[in-house]
Amino acid sequence: MRRTHALIFGYNEYSKQILAQIGGNYREITLFVSNPEEMSVAIKEGWSAELFDLSDDWSVIEERFDIRLLTTFCALANDAENVFLTISLRSTFESMLIIALSQSHESTLKMKSAGADKVMPVLQIAANMIGDMITKPNVTHVIHDLLYEDEGLGVMEVKIDQHSPLIGKYLHDIDFGGDFDLILLAMVDNERENSFSFAVQGYNHHIDKDDVLVLMGDKKKLALFKQFERG
Repeated sequence: MRRTHALIFGYNEYSKQILAQIGGNYREITLFVSNPEEMSVAIKEGWSAELFDLSDDWSVIEERFDIRLLTTFCALANDAENVFLTISLRSTFESMLIIALSQSHESTLKMKSAGADKVMPVLQIAANMIGDMITKPNVTHVIHDLLYEDEGLGVMEVKIDQHSPLIGKYLHDIDFGGDFDLILLAMVDNERENSFSFAVQGYNHHIDKDDVLVLMGDKKKLALFKQFERG
């Protein structure tokens, strides 16, 4: 049975990206926000929105929607609230398809334990935004908002040192998200005359000395990765 209606909880840079991605996949999209400020911004940007409270008993959903046709995105900016929302919805709707936003590898595990069917890492959504920036320059402001509103988030270039434990491995062999809680955005291949490849397009590569990796994530974890890469 095809799911024709989507619910999105939260209005922020990440949920905006979700809205952009799923716009043509659902017949109807309903946006729930947690405060009047979010509602005001959503309406100003062309979306109708409804207020909700985490203490709601969700009877409004049961009365208005066929759960079998529903996909729910828990995209609140706060991980703890997203976990609570996911638990609350799952305890009420056993068959609801729930996709939750996650800020880190640790919170991904929490979302799955809370009952999310799928988890969307924030960094992967950010990578998709940067992909849009490369192909559609008019959305550059999204990247600006993403990077400068979150002071803990950064982008770093890492030049592969001759003693790096990464030399000889393939990009697809390295779990940047699971092992380092980072996302690989792009790389520069030294052997191919410094050609630039955007990583989320699925390009695999044998890592060599002087290649350059472009990574995004928490600034402290970027610093730890740089230490690891130097052996």
